[in-house]
Amino acid sequence: MTRDHTQPAPAGPRDWYAWLIDPVPTAEFERDHYEQRLLHVRREAPSYYAGLLSVADLDLVLGTHSAGRGDIRLVRGEGSVDAAEYTNAAGRVQPLEVAHLFDDGATVVFNQLHQRVPALAQLTVALGRRFSSRVQTNVYLTPPRAQGFAPHWDTHDVFVLQVRGTKRWSIYDTRVKLPLRGQRFEPGTPPGEVRDEFELRPGSAAYLPRGLMHAARSTGEASLHVTLGLTAFTWADLLVESVAAAALEDESLRRNLPPGFAREGFAAAERRRLFAEKLAFVQSRFDPEAVWRRFTDEVLATDVPLFTDLLGQRLRDDGLTLRSRVRRRAGLLAEAAADGETCVLRFCGRELRLPAGAWPALRFAATTGDEFAVADLPDCLDAAGKLTLAARLVREGVLQRSPADGDGRPAPNA
Repeated sequence: MTRDHTQPAPAGPRDWYAWLIDPVPTAEFERDHYEQRLLHVRREAPSYYAGLLSVADLDLVLGTHSAGRGDIRLVRGEGSVDAAEYTNAAGRVQPLEVAHLFDDGATVVFNQLHQRVPALAQLTVALGRRFSSRVQTNVYLTPPRAQGFAPHWDTHDVFVLQVRGTKRWSIYDTRVKLPLRGQRFEPGTPPGEVRDEFELRPGSAAYLPRGLMHAARSTGEASLHVTLGLTAFTWADLLVESVAAAALEDESLRRNLPPGFAREGFAAAERRRLFAEKLAFVQSRFDPEAVWRRFTDEVLATDVPLFTDLLGQRLRDDGLTLRSRVRRRAGLLAEAAADGETCVLRFCGRELRLPAGAWPALRFAATTGDEFAVADLPDCLDAAGKLTLAARLVREGVLQRSPADGDGRPAPNA
C-alpha cells in the first residue's frame, strides 16, 4: 500500500507511533498490516525523519566514541566485510579504514544507535510501550549504487525510515511466514520470484513483517536509513517458558519419557494420551502469571530512555519545594502496582518499594503525563512526605524538574 503525505511532523510533543506511519491510522495498520503484509508510506516530505538522525551523529560515533566491533560493522551484497580490515588488534574501529571501505562500496552499519541518540531512544521506547516488544535500531549508510545485503528475511518485524537518498526495494516470495528466532535465513537460499518493487525516498517509510524476503539497493546517491527492529514475544515463547517453569516446580514433568517409546509397537494412541495428560497437568496446576511478569520485566528493562540530565538535576542551585514543578520523564516505561503492605514502581529493570500508604501519590506521579507541582501530589502524604517522594523520584530518574522560575532555560531533554 502506498500513501501520500506532504506535511512534516510537528516540532512539539507527539505520539511517536502515530507520527511514524502517518497518515495511515494506527488501528488500520494493526488490522491490515501488522504481522501480515508490506506497508509502504510514501511522503513528499524529504525532511520528515531528519530530526531523528544526521550524518553528524554518525561521524561522532565513528570518530570520537571509541567504537568497537559490536558498534559498527561493514557489509557488501555478498556478505560481511572481515572486521580485520577496519579494526585494530584491540578490536577498535578505525575511522579512516571505515571511510575508505565506504568509498569502495561497503555499507556502514551502526548498531543500537538508540543507546546514543536521544530522538531514536524516544522512538524505540514509544514503540516498545505500544507493542510490548523489545525494540532496537540499526542504521545503514550505503554508498551510491550499492547493495548492503543479498536477498534475505529477518526473524523480527522492521520499520524502515528513509532519512536521505533513495533505495530501490525488491520483495520476493515468502518462504517461512512469521519465522521464529531459530528459523533464520540461510545464506544461499534462492529468493524466488520478485513480487513487488518500489523506491523508498527521503521522508518515506516501509513496514516489513518478519519472514518477508527482501533486498535493497541505493540509487545514484548515498542512502541513509534507520531500521527499527521489533523482537516480540510469541505464543510459542510463552508456552515453552510456561512448561519449563512448571517443570521446575513439579517432579512429574522432569521424569524421562516412557521406556521403549521409540520402539516399534509403542502405540501412537498411548503417546497422544500421555502428551494430553501432561498438557492438562500444566494447564491445571501451573499459573503462567510468573512468565507474563518476566516478559513484562524484560520489556521494561530493555526499552529505556537516555538519561542525559541526571547530574544536572542533582547540581541545581534551587532546592525542591512544594511549588517546584516536575514531570514524568518522557519515554520512561514504568509500572506502578499495589502489593500488600507496600506499593512498587518497576522501571528500567529496577524496583522502588514504598509503604502502602504512599500508593495514591506514587500512582499519580508515575502515570500523570502533564507537568505538576509537588504540592499537587495526593494528600495521602503530608507536605514533608510529598517532598520526600518527589525528591526520591527525581534521584531515580522517574521525574524531571522543570527549569527554575525565571532562569529562561528549557527543561533538559530526556
